[in-house]
Amino acid sequence: MVEDSGKTLHADAFRPVNLPETVRVEEDDTGLPRAVREKRRQEIIAIEDRWRLDDEWWRQEPVSRLYYAIRLASGQKLVIYKDLVTGAWYRQSY
Repeated sequence: MVEDSGKTLHADAFRPVNLPETVRVEEDDTGLPRAVREKRRQEIIAIEDRWRLDDEWWRQEPVSRLYYAIRLASGQKLVIYKDLVTGAWYRQSY
């Protein structure tokens, strides 16, 4: 059983986890991701999955994203997405 620490929880005590990080992505002529540049340029050798998320269309800033599960030449797997509203690319950890 966990003991009660006696501390009062406040709304500011909670922090979001898994926030997306901006990442530089090179696209091919069709708009598909070709390479990711974090510390160095890494070629994308496979797009293993792709899906689209459209949500909160009623808000002033709706969510519209195109996600890619990719494999880099190093063997590393990443999930990246393109924000279809702003055109920016992000890396999302899971």
